[in-house]
Amino acid sequence: MQRKCRAADNPLRIAVTLGDPAGVGPEVVLRALANMPSGSDFFPVIIGRAGIIKHHYPSYFPMLVPFSGEERSPGAGRIFIDDISFDAPVPEPGIGSIDTARESLVYIDRSVELWKQGLVDAVVTGPVNKGLIEKSGVPFMGHTEYYADKIGGNPYMMMFSSEYRVLLVTTHIAVNELWSFVTEDSIYRTIMTGSSALSRIDGRKPSIAVCGYDPHCGDHGAIGTFDDVVTAKAVDKARREGVDVCGPLSADTLFMPSKWRNYSLVIAQYHDQGLIPFKIMAFESGVNVTLGLDLVRTSVDHGTAFDIAGKGTASHESMSEAVRLAVRLVSLNV
Repeated sequence: MQRKCRAADNPLRIAVTLGDPAGVGPEVVLRALANMPSGSDFFPVIIGRAGIIKHHYPSYFPMLVPFSGEERSPGAGRIFIDDISFDAPVPEPGIGSIDTARESLVYIDRSVELWKQGLVDAVVTGPVNKGLIEKSGVPFMGHTEYYADKIGGNPYMMMFSSEYRVLLVTTHIAVNELWSFVTEDSIYRTIMTGSSALSRIDGRKPSIAVCGYDPHCGDHGAIGTFDDVVTAKAVDKARREGVDVCGPLSADTLFMPSKWRNYSLVIAQYHDQGLIPFKIMAFESGVNVTLGLDLVRTSVDHGTAFDIAGKGTASHESMSEAVRLAVRLVSLNV
């Protein structure tokens, strides 16, 4: 199915899924959207079950307006919602289950439908529980891979904040399988994808650093030769094509803040190599961005946090940043 084009005179519409309805997703989405500045030239559309909001977050319920797809103006004090029917009791915050996992997947699938119909321009996703989705019988490595399966493309996972950015060569891959996914070509393609995206986001040529795969980049063969033989060749190939890139550099020192901030982007070879330092430095304000798809998709950089769900203590800063960044990426055609 080809995506329908949005009418040029329509304001941007950003779909925002609630995530797992038993997690912190509903509360961070509602607080983030309720605190969006008035006069914005876009409007968000919640994808979720209105009954959950009415039952657990009643102060926000009067703000909800059914989304028809014909709206031309955001409207002060209104939050549009694409109300999802789901045949299960309203879940209690903090009690994730197979049912809440299935419901969160319905929200994701609906976001794809709305995007393909041209009714929304981007998707911001609330946090889901991958393990519970897997137990529901649906293979689910993560939003990044799931959206790619639905719409096609070669997805890349970037963690983004104003000061720190990390782009991953591999996403949700078991450590003992990394060797088959980290190749000269995959490293090179990641560098080129990051260079193209950051050029548009920042409006200037980015400076990129590439992490070594092995500790200390192999210590000149004392530990291994992968980075000398593979990573270095990918970096040299990108450099010959005009990319401002250096590496491989040892990850244990590259992620020191004073050094990290010298680069527009760091390429990490695998998930934890990049996400551990990023979440230490930018957990509250960080945004997960999927590159390599026709669909602009951003997300919070945290999970369902069942332990604090419904207590009103979860920070909505990451969700607010994710919505703002989605608008920016659509406007820049990233």
